[in-house]
Amino acid sequence: MTLRTYSIDQDTASGAPAGAYVSAEDAAKLEETLSTLIWSVLYGKPFDGSRAAVQAEQVLTGLRVKPPVEAAA
Repeated sequence: MTLRTYSIDQDTASGAPAGAYVSAEDAAKLEETLSTLIWSVLYGKPFDGSRAAVQAEQVLTGLRVKPPVEAAA
């Protein structure tokens, strides 16, 4: 799976390494989704596994890189 990423050059002033980063918004969506799943599974909270899986898949689908739409010939 390929997520939307932003390529950032090394910032020598702050010491931040170069690399591919996801946006803070996308990271927050992933964190929220994973936290919900982990909390429910690890702590034995009753939950609907099918519903949780569908919600996680919807989040991941929204974060995936969309292939370019080619113009019809």
